[in-house]
Amino acid sequence: MTPLFETPGAPVEQGRAQGESLASEIRAAALRLRGSLPWLARRALVRRVRGTSARALETQLPWQRERIEGMALASGTPEWLLLLGEALTRVQGAAFVAASAPLGAAFELPAGLESLVALRRSRPDAGGFASAELVLAPLAGCLCGVNSEGLAAVCTRDLSRDELSLRFLAQELLFRARDLEAGIDHLRRRAAYAGGTGELVVADAAGRARSLAFRGGRLELRPVPGAARALRPQVELDPGAGRLTWLGVDGGAPATRLDAAAR
Repeated sequence: MTPLFETPGAPVEQGRAQGESLASEIRAAALRLRGSLPWLARRALVRRVRGTSARALETQLPWQRERIEGMALASGTPEWLLLLGEALTRVQGAAFVAASAPLGAAFELPAGLESLVALRRSRPDAGGFASAELVLAPLAGCLCGVNSEGLAAVCTRDLSRDELSLRFLAQELLFRARDLEAGIDHLRRRAAYAGGTGELVVADAAGRARSLAFRGGRLELRPVPGAARALRPQVELDPGAGRLTWLGVDGGAPATRLDAAAR
């Protein structure tokens, strides 16, 4: 069964809630990552991450760095290992019109990541909006999600490991924005400093959808691609209802529904 948990409060408290709920999964993923790299290579990668993506996260999206801090403390995992995992874990996917929801999504999940899938409801105490998200246990940002204000985001391409993962920009949109165009403008300004290369698909309750293509932090708006419509969705996002529906890795599991706002 896919874990489902809530993260209330300030960013560090949200991270603690995730670290406590998924401690065994986080520790196991961190140990696998640590064991997969020789000591010298690991040391060099840590230095590189600290000077690139981790630095961008700390200076431009500090609330999400605080989330990672809370996850590390609660799970008993070194923070540097979580930051290394954030940099090295890049999941690709597709967003498209689904039969039963305004927006569907499917992700290429290697076998080692399938067991780390979880559903999270974020409930910030102030300064942001509640959201329902599909996440991986050791990661702070989301693969996709929908917020209580009627916005949805899907991370479909996430490319440069030396730059901030676009999962963080998807999370930023859900946390900050209640209007699609204003949210896009916010990401344009934030990415100009934070960086990021890849693509997000965002949509609102009115059925408007945009593809946001980032290259080194520069944003270009593109039409939402339609080639993937034949895919079977793993997750369906309904911005109007503020609801995420998880259908499983193969798209055929019994539906698990998660509302952005607790009901």
